[in-house]
Amino acid sequence: MRTNSIRRTLQVTNSVIILAALVPLLISTLYYSITLNKYDRIIENVSRANSLSSRLQGEIYTTMWNVVSGKNRFEHNLQYELMDRIRDRLDELQRNANSEDNSYLIQVARNTLETIEGYVDQVGENIANNGPVRVNEQILGEISSVSELLYDVIQEFVAAEMEIAHFQNTRIQRSIDLMTLFQIILLAAILAFLFRNYRQLNRSINDPIYRLKSMAFRIAQGDLSIRVDKPEISELDELTDSLNTMAGKLDELIEQNMQKQQNLQKAEMKTLQAQIAPHFMYNTLDTILSLAQDGRNEDVVTTTLALSSFFRLSLAKGRDWVSVAEEKSHVESYLAIQKMRYGAILEYEIDIAENVLSQSMLKILLQPLVENAIYHGIKMTRRPGLVRVTGGLQDRCLVLTVEDNGLGMTNGELKKLRESLSHYDVSNHEMGFGLYNVFKRIQLYYEIDNGLKMESVYKQGSRVTLRLPMMATPMPVELQAASVEGG
Repeated sequence: MRTNSIRRTLQVTNSVIILAALVPLLISTLYYSITLNKYDRIIENVSRANSLSSRLQGEIYTTMWNVVSGKNRFEHNLQYELMDRIRDRLDELQRNANSEDNSYLIQVARNTLETIEGYVDQVGENIANNGPVRVNEQILGEISSVSELLYDVIQEFVAAEMEIAHFQNTRIQRSIDLMTLFQIILLAAILAFLFRNYRQLNRSINDPIYRLKSMAFRIAQGDLSIRVDKPEISELDELTDSLNTMAGKLDELIEQNMQKQQNLQKAEMKTLQAQIAPHFMYNTLDTILSLAQDGRNEDVVTTTLALSSFFRLSLAKGRDWVSVAEEKSHVESYLAIQKMRYGAILEYEIDIAENVLSQSMLKILLQPLVENAIYHGIKMTRRPGLVRVTGGLQDRCLVLTVEDNGLGMTNGELKKLRESLSHYDVSNHEMGFGLYNVFKRIQLYYEIDNGLKMESVYKQGSRVTLRLPMMATPMPVELQAASVEGG
């Protein structure tokens, strides 16, 4: 799952943490505020009810006794002012009652207070009518009894409010416990979320950086084919695209440079190849001149035709690839000329299978090998020698062999020759370039390093084997025949 960006991930994480911290805090604050306000109201009711109870116990009876005994005049209305204050307190208690039952108790207390007021009115009427004091004393006794009843009702209200307060306190304690448990669970969830988010973010950052690091290392090692997919975080998109583009550009530049180097080496090989022909042409013209001086006109004609065929096949209309049949005709022309030059000293055999004559191959590979066999093999023995050229198919490869029974090479000379092919110095004219030309051209055109194999035994002869991959499209027989006949 692709992450938009590190910044987005951090924003989401911070938002979750802030919400997880604020929401429970707001809920708990609101809940405790409502609960504690209710609890405070209960305590305030209890306090007011207790204050009222203490007033009911003595103040009503004392006030009325003072009126009955004549200490206070009834007309001063002190008793009614007391009743009004008690009624106001009862109204407050009824407004703040925390249950219908408690509200009903206050209503009972109000009715009881009205009863007391009725007795107070009777005392007033008795005093106004100059009734006997004994009647007021009886009424005062009733007032005392009803006041006790009012006191009991208020105390019952206090007890009910205290029970509600106890229940409310229990709820607060339980809610505190639940809130504590909830906060612990919430904290654990936040820690789990942070840990998961940290691992995901760490993986989202480390994995792409590790892939980019591996890519850079492999590029440094020369592997320019590597590419990296889009990372999980958008901040690394541009860096990934830049590295992929850089690898592609480097690969293209190196490929272009290699192609230029190969073209340069191919041009160098063609230059070296062109240097082979002049000295051969000089020697052949000398041979033709000698034959003409000796009056051997037929041999002059034969040698001239062979030389003409040799150069026609060498040019091959500018083609680098020819058929095996053309290459065979080319080396036949060369050997015919050399046979005319060396006479009985040189014998040769060419045995190339018919089924490979239509195959394509790089031109002028056999002639330099035959030339080496003559000049560095047979010619060095001062005795008649044989050059044998064979060819055929083997494991889907074209195998061509040039053998001679000349001087051959020692193991040291053979090793030195093999090493010189890999470290050839063009500026060193003492090193022959015919064999190197064949080796390097096979390496460049066929893109193989094991196309040429050399074997030699001192004083017995040498063998050079070409092992060339079969080309995808063989040359038609009629085209190769036309090339051989008409050039």
